[in-house]
Amino acid sequence: EIFMDSYHQLRQRSGEEMRAKIQVQFQGEEGIDAGGVGKEWYTALAREIFNPNYALFIQAGGKACTYHPNPTSYVNREHLQFFHFIGRVVGKAIHDGQNLEAWFTRGFYKHMLGRKVIPADLEAFD
Repeated sequence: EIFMDSYHQLRQRSGEEMRAKIQVQFQGEEGIDAGGVGKEWYTALAREIFNPNYALFIQAGGKACTYHPNPTSYVNREHLQFFHFIGRVVGKAIHDGQNLEAWFTRGFYKHMLGRKVIPADLEAFD
């Protein structure tokens, strides 16, 4: 499974190692990563981040397009480690210039950026 495999491969890497190019190879597939495999990895991993079985994120206001952290994510014993890992993946995608198919609520983006969240930012929850 891509989420857990990636988590185990990347969780112990230093910041310097995360900034370096990573080689992606899917199990059972041969091929050299000339960029396409890496892009496919980001796409597949982003999809798994929102897998409801991990209980990490829920749809905001029932809308299928934006997500915010699940207030009951604690049901997953490793939720804090997983959130840390996801943050590293988001940072890696930004560093690598990759679009990540992950849409969060405006309030969550502002929280990640350390900006003040105001009531208007919570409209996505209605």
